[in-house]
Amino acid sequence: MTLPDLGDPDTYQDGFPHALFARLRRESPVVWCPEPATDGFDGGPGLWAVTRHADVVAAGKRTEVFSSHEGGTFIRDSSPRELRDMRRAMLNTDPPEHSKLRRIVSKAFTPRVVAGMSESITRHARDVVDKLGDGGDLDFVEHVSAEMPLLVLADILGVPPGDRHLLYDWTNRMVGFGDPQVGDPKSYVSAFIELFAYAAELTKRKRAHPTDDVWSLAVNAEVDGERLSDDDLDRFFQLLVIAGNETTRNLFNGTILTLSQHPDQWRRLRADPGLLPTAIEEILRYFPPVTQFRRTAVQDIELGGQRIRAGDKVVLCYASANRDEDVFTEPDRFDITRTENPHVSFGAGPHFCLGNAVARLEARALLPILFDRFPTIEVIGEPVRARSNFINGISELPVRLSTAVGALA
Repeated sequence: MTLPDLGDPDTYQDGFPHALFARLRRESPVVWCPEPATDGFDGGPGLWAVTRHADVVAAGKRTEVFSSHEGGTFIRDSSPRELRDMRRAMLNTDPPEHSKLRRIVSKAFTPRVVAGMSESITRHARDVVDKLGDGGDLDFVEHVSAEMPLLVLADILGVPPGDRHLLYDWTNRMVGFGDPQVGDPKSYVSAFIELFAYAAELTKRKRAHPTDDVWSLAVNAEVDGERLSDDDLDRFFQLLVIAGNETTRNLFNGTILTLSQHPDQWRRLRADPGLLPTAIEEILRYFPPVTQFRRTAVQDIELGGQRIRAGDKVVLCYASANRDEDVFTEPDRFDITRTENPHVSFGAGPHFCLGNAVARLEARALLPILFDRFPTIEVIGEPVRARSNFINGISELPVRLSTAVGALA
């Protein structure tokens, strides 16, 4: 089988290539892929693509073999300086260091803390929808899907609402590495510098004057008498800014785009709003905000019948695992009533997304208010996709919102 470069962001420019990955799951579920030189890329050593659900989950859980720290989580290899900065993010650490950090920061995401966010999240959802007025033609990303997570994130971090667009800019520059719409390597590095400087100043204020936001809880939390160090806090701040912004934004984008492509399912959801919880899980499965992440093998191991060597690059393909025929009945069918849905859109193992409950809470708050205000929501143009090999990102989504009841498109 001739494979495209699965590390090339352009491979995903028209969306995740599900037909290709379905064939890989059948014929070569763990497959070696070359990384040839292209314009702007000198070529790489190659990678193992892990495509089946069971193998993705197994590798995600075995952090002692498949390391996030060794080569980072970006698919393309990073320079030593970039890798050094990436390792300041909790996402790019392994146990036991990762376990220590997670034990402390999880205090900021207990069920009680998340439940306490419900009122403010609902208020933000109403404000976002109110600002849409009578609707009309607009960019859904700018006016809804980017705005809602930023307002919630500002609350979580205890930052002034006016600073929320700084968070948006830093996120775009850090996850958009390699996307000419976003910036270049210098912009990527400077985003880290700016973000960490802001985090340091915010931490100083919260330690001097504790408040009831999540960031204040994190900077003052202790486990076994230990607080997070300044470097640890930098890592956590970066994780919150990206995970609390980028992934939730694309959950909303994926909701509108996927429902617009399946009007029968949208009609069913409007007729029975009680289906929203299972609909959200099916949207996450069908249109995962994160499609895949890289690991690096630190010892020889066999996976999916292939011998992986220490030092090999291994890519866990979440979007492929979410369509695995051995796990999901009719995996290419979008079904908002699907109840057996063990998707891996929030990852698997120790790196399972800490903020998953907040993302779900935001969706449960915003979508009913949005759908009630605008019975007709139509996608009126092609979405502009972010150039990425791991984020299922949309940077523009033109829609028409109408308060009149009409046909769904």
